[in-house]
Amino acid sequence: MIYTTNATSNNQVISNYKNQLPPDLQEKYEQITNERKKIYFEGYILGFILAILVIMMNIYLLNKKISSSTMICIVISISFITNYFYYMLHPKTDWMLNHIKSPEQTKAWLIMYRNMQYYYHMGFVLGIIAVGILAYAFRCI
Repeated sequence: MIYTTNATSNNQVISNYKNQLPPDLQEKYEQITNERKKIYFEGYILGFILAILVIMMNIYLLNKKISSSTMICIVISISFITNYFYYMLHPKTDWMLNHIKSPEQTKAWLIMYRNMQYYYHMGFVLGIIAVGILAYAFRCI
């Protein structure tokens, strides 16, 4: 999450894309990206809440004692999986493609979009690797 947010905010491809847009489309782009960030963070919050509910269910309903390492693995795993599917499946209110007028804007958008996909999935993979390292460190693998 930190990698994705930082990489996309300091990216030359994205800066070039925004700079070639007229002012009205720059504003629309900001609205769309703010909506996407909101969805992204909602997914993490939802995942964390679901993980806490699973832990509470195990402790209080099933009377199972959970080790701290297992608890960490549950929280991180559920958070990542929930975030990924929440973001991918959540309906988006608007798409930048609905506002693009010229072939040059379309090409620039495609380059920027592919760049964003790369950073999103690279951040996800790095997160999974970090979870694996953390899980190994706490011996819950």
